[in-house]
Amino acid sequence: MRLFRLLFLLLLPFGAGAQAPLDSLRQRLATAPPDSNRVLLLNHLCWQTSTYNVAQALAYGQQGLTLARQLRFGLGEVYLLNALARAAFLQHDELAAIRYYQQAVRRAENTPRADRQLMLGLFGLSRMAIQQQDFAEGEKYGRLAMAHLQRHRPVSLTDQGLGQYSLASLYYGWLRSGQPAPDSVDRLCTRYTRQTLATFRRLPPDINLASCFGDMGKVHALHRQYDSAEYCFQESLRLYRRFGDRFGQSDTHLSLARVLLARHRPAQAAALLRPAVAWARQLNAIGLEAQGDQLLAAALAETGQGLAAYRLAHTGQALLDSLQSAERRETLARLRVQFDTERQQSRVRELTQRSRHQQQQAARQRQYLWLLGGLLLAVAGGLGGAGLLAWRLRLSRALLANQNAELQATRTEQDRLYALIAHDLRSPVVAFTALADLLKRYVERHDTARLLGLGERMRQAAEGLRGLLDNLLSWALTQRGELTPQPEPLAAAPLLAEAAELYQPGAEAAGVRLVVAPDAAGHLLADRNMTHTILRNLISNALRATPPGGTVTLTAGPAQPGQLCLAVRDTGAGMDATQVQRLLAEAPLALPAGRRSPTGLGWRLSQSFARAQGGHLGLVSAPGQGTTVVLTLPAAVGVPAGVNIPHLAGEAV
Repeated sequence: MRLFRLLFLLLLPFGAGAQAPLDSLRQRLATAPPDSNRVLLLNHLCWQTSTYNVAQALAYGQQGLTLARQLRFGLGEVYLLNALARAAFLQHDELAAIRYYQQAVRRAENTPRADRQLMLGLFGLSRMAIQQQDFAEGEKYGRLAMAHLQRHRPVSLTDQGLGQYSLASLYYGWLRSGQPAPDSVDRLCTRYTRQTLATFRRLPPDINLASCFGDMGKVHALHRQYDSAEYCFQESLRLYRRFGDRFGQSDTHLSLARVLLARHRPAQAAALLRPAVAWARQLNAIGLEAQGDQLLAAALAETGQGLAAYRLAHTGQALLDSLQSAERRETLARLRVQFDTERQQSRVRELTQRSRHQQQQAARQRQYLWLLGGLLLAVAGGLGGAGLLAWRLRLSRALLANQNAELQATRTEQDRLYALIAHDLRSPVVAFTALADLLKRYVERHDTARLLGLGERMRQAAEGLRGLLDNLLSWALTQRGELTPQPEPLAAAPLLAEAAELYQPGAEAAGVRLVVAPDAAGHLLADRNMTHTILRNLISNALRATPPGGTVTLTAGPAQPGQLCLAVRDTGAGMDATQVQRLLAEAPLALPAGRRSPTGLGWRLSQSFARAQGGHLGLVSAPGQGTTVVLTLPAAVGVPAGVNIPHLAGEAV
């Protein structure tokens, strides 16, 4: 339980917002009128005081919640419910925390602009399930929150890091619990921890980045990779010291001390643990203090100080026993409060139903009076109604004209798309027709040698048709919003080599050299399947544009800071500036007879996939000088120099 309380504390900066000075907030609260701004001030105070004065935080939260309900300020009510849930959790009141989170989720589902708070409430329910060792339930709520996050774009880097951090905490706790878990839990823990660290490295350094380094160190320590774990803990300590977070320093000292004890360096571990225990005692963090006493006892025992080790171990166990005893008493009290609250809610519902029945009877009586008054007003309203109908008729005509214009534009776009599909499908269908005629002719002539040579040509035609159908399916999924990128770090050279290997037989059959430049290097952050689709379309277009004896070259290299370029260069006839401009604008090209246009569905799909991943397609061409298509995508964040962070459970570093 102490482990997940710590994981919860590490998530506090995600929800609290900007860390405004408390004295300034209190001064503003003293002069603020009872309006929505006062509700938001109370929410900030509840968030920021809960780490050291939970009782005061609960008082601020209850005051803000009462005011929000009086003002019918739904969004403020959701803010306060999430803040109170967090404060209740820090006070070990798990039942109250769950109740607040459930209320926050129900209220956020019916409140405009509360999407982010709904996501935070779902993540809170996930953390409460982790606290109770129900990891399957925690994963369900975590996945619901991530799905909600994906549906509401754009997603900020902070929210993206929050989702990744919550799932990393879930799978790390599952591994540490010793409960039976799927084989994928180890891999998912490493994956989401690394993704969280990469996300917060893209933001200015803060407490979140320190927490991510600490979690990365715990994952490495769990896999006994102590060099990498020690590096991550030192980075975490550096950031915690920079921002003056004593709680984070205490916990990181404990984690680093565990690594030093595992490496049989008890003297260094003891030097770290003594200030950590003192800080935990000052912060009244009983769980951290108890862990520190037990770890310090283990370090002293290894150095031969048995008596001191025994005293510290006894002190730590006494703290744990007192904490567990207090939790038991709190659980009984919560059960009583819950029973009384449920009875009061039942009584309120009964009174509400009775009042609603009385209101319905009064409404029927008012309807009779309104009917009599309506008959008197009907004649006077007739003339006004005629004028209103005329005005609405003119408005309807204007709306109809706008709808007709939109419909015409939609039909034009559909006709253009049908033309693209017909153009792309016509060539392989014509090829199959010609091959069928040849097949019939060779069979009639019993020309076995030429008949056997048709197999490879039929396979190439079928591969081309399959590629076109794959593009059409991907285009349809993209238009319906069902195809979203899943970025991951990818090495550029193997990616290009894999794409080249796929088209090597076709290139040899066409008499074209297809090579990967030896200096291709770099890593990019992209969706593997989408990037493969783009490369396949670009290589296919290049091979069609290159005459026998020509060359198609694939290369990769850095572009602007934070970006990486993948280039496909051919030695074909090239295009002039007007054709290049129309191609990038997705307009149809007028090319000479015998040359196929690259503006089909594959080119459109490649542009859509590039934009979906935060990149773009560029093109350089000139008549007689060939064509170079450049795919620019975000570069992956590199591993710090001199640090060995190897692959874990099959996932890329």
